[in-house]
Amino acid sequence: THATTHETTHATTHATTHATTHETTHATTHATTHATTHATTHETTHATTHATTHATTHATTHETTHATTH
Repeated sequence: THATTHETTHATTHATTHATTHETTHATTHATTHATTHATTHETTHATTHATTHATTHATTHETTHATTH
């Protein structure tokens, strides 16, 4: 009885620890990947929009000034 209880407790503790560590690692990795992807996409979109707007505004102003002067 003592040996059985001891081994059962040991096996249960080991399995629980292993499963908890595995799931925690999986969840952390998933969350980090998701957050990084989201942030990268957000920042890339923001930078692209900003650059496009800036270039379009600059070109429009330049061409309008040129046409008006001409």
